[in-house]
Amino acid sequence: MADVSEICSAVKRGEDVTEAVAKIEPMLKRFCEKRETVHPFVSGSDHLWEEDALYEISLSVKAFWNTIYDRLQMQDRYEALLRFVNAREQYIGAPQTESIRILRECGWTAADVMAAYIHSRVRTGWMLLSPDVAGEAAKEDWDTALQLLEGKDFDILFPFYHKGYQIIRQFEWIDFLYCFVGYEDETFLRKSHKSKRLQKYCNQILEKLSNTPEKVDDFSKIGNCPDFSVFQNIVLQQKHLMHSAAGQKLRKGNDQNSYYVMSFHLVDEQQGCGAALCFEPLDKSPDYGDTSANAKGVYFYRFEHLYLADYVPESRRLEAEDMPEEFVRRAYRSFSMLAGLGG
Repeated sequence: MADVSEICSAVKRGEDVTEAVAKIEPMLKRFCEKRETVHPFVSGSDHLWEEDALYEISLSVKAFWNTIYDRLQMQDRYEALLRFVNAREQYIGAPQTESIRILRECGWTAADVMAAYIHSRVRTGWMLLSPDVAGEAAKEDWDTALQLLEGKDFDILFPFYHKGYQIIRQFEWIDFLYCFVGYEDETFLRKSHKSKRLQKYCNQILEKLSNTPEKVDDFSKIGNCPDFSVFQNIVLQQKHLMHSAAGQKLRKGNDQNSYYVMSFHLVDEQQGCGAALCFEPLDKSPDYGDTSANAKGVYFYRFEHLYLADYVPESRRLEAEDMPEEFVRRAYRSFSMLAGLGG
């Protein structure tokens, strides 16, 4: 075991890598020292470092992350959070909640987590943050969560963006707080706003909240469930995928990402059922060539109010066997067509 990639793979398998990391610790120390001298978290660059996944094993990596927070500008803190969380998830399979716990001990605040989540939703990039971690941060720092709802604190948390662009971030948070977190006080949505755009968006959210799915607990569960494992790591062709999704009127996980698409969702709003085929990032426009990407798999979920995301949160995920039979079979046919397997 000689390099970081092999060590990360061994960690993922649950092997003891203490001795192997000790052998490359001098190299890791030089890597971290060099990283201190350059801008380590450039916005718009989604390069991940495998070394970050070794935080709990390498003294040098741990020292870097334990001391970097106060030296980072506001936006860089969000970029750093996204890189740390995604690197650990990708290379060693660490849950995002666990990585956020580490960063909180390193200085990151609940407000940073909320801001990083909003940032991840509107930036042009592929690094994702689970709605679950943003929801936990909101519950921990409810004052900041409500300030963001009201459109306040954006100039503090996002000073690097012009005021005119902040309303998009506010829209993201309004949708998140009401439709994912489940905030029930509709006072903000119903009051009069000077901004016509904000007034229109609040009305849209009110309409969305009024459409509550039928509470059906005695639906027919599927007996002979289709094998959804066929979608794990299957290669998806961009042009076929985009054309099929448009023809089926499937929904993207995040329309605000102007460059990438990373999931398509089949949704039944009457029953509150959803299924997502998630995959590696693909350009939204296929005009530059027919590229391909590996699928990550299919995830089922239930909802009271629809909230779409490229990262289907663990708290909402269900097995296909726990969903209505008719919906499961629709999902299999739909995603088979997306993947070019027929229907």
